[in-house]
Amino acid sequence: MKQGLSSTLVLCDLDALMLGPDGNMPQVLRDVLQLFAARGGQLTVFSQKTPKAVRTLLGSVPLAAPAMLCGGALVYSFAAGTGQPMGSFEALGDQFLTTLPAISGVGIALQMKDGATRVLRMNHALERHLRREWTPYLLTKPEGVRSADVLRVLLYQDARTIPALQAFEKALEDTGAPVRQERLSIDCLALTPHAVSMGAAFSAVCAAAMLSPQQVSVLAGSNAMVELLGLAGQSAAAFDAPAEVRLAAGQTTLCRAFEGAAAEYLYQMVRDSER
Repeated sequence: MKQGLSSTLVLCDLDALMLGPDGNMPQVLRDVLQLFAARGGQLTVFSQKTPKAVRTLLGSVPLAAPAMLCGGALVYSFAAGTGQPMGSFEALGDQFLTTLPAISGVGIALQMKDGATRVLRMNHALERHLRREWTPYLLTKPEGVRSADVLRVLLYQDARTIPALQAFEKALEDTGAPVRQERLSIDCLALTPHAVSMGAAFSAVCAAAMLSPQQVSVLAGSNAMVELLGLAGQSAAAFDAPAEVRLAAGQTTLCRAFEGAAAEYLYQMVRDSER
């Protein structure tokens, strides 16, 4: 029996699959998204970015459900203009921010519960990152920030030859602090409270969309979405996604990420719904 697109929500990896090498959304994908929406398709996104950066990148592309932003630490509804935080650093106390490394060449940014970005220390790598993602930010001091308002801490390293982040990873592990570490790139380390649950964030998206997990299709291109692939009823990975992602997915696209994996998958959904 033919099933309408409106019965499935696609949760797509914005960072890995919807942006071109220049950091912008290719026109061919925008055309497919327009067709997908016109046929009743429902889309939302997963991203490491903040709400303002994601809204800028999406432009007029509509989302049918709250997005999973800041690596899943914030479930954000663009329709309502509000977000649901999945956790914070409150348990570590406000002094946690003052103990972050004062290492030459390491920049520090905070992703906040209200969707804003605050910079404790700027460096070249962090500045490039903020400009590339069109992320507005506010320079601040640790003393002026409450840990309860912080979703994630991002550490950026200028010189890849300096093992500054590796040293901090080891130091943090030795303290036994309830913080999860995730390498977003070779020069970026993300710190997230252990209490933040990807499953809880996924459930919040499903509840807002009034759909069951079985009615969600996850399209992934990065390791950050591996857990989500196992929670959804349908899943797919880009042809060139990391091996762990491809093994966890139900299918693999023919196209690579930058070659149009997202456009291929969404267009195929449109074709299948019309048969």
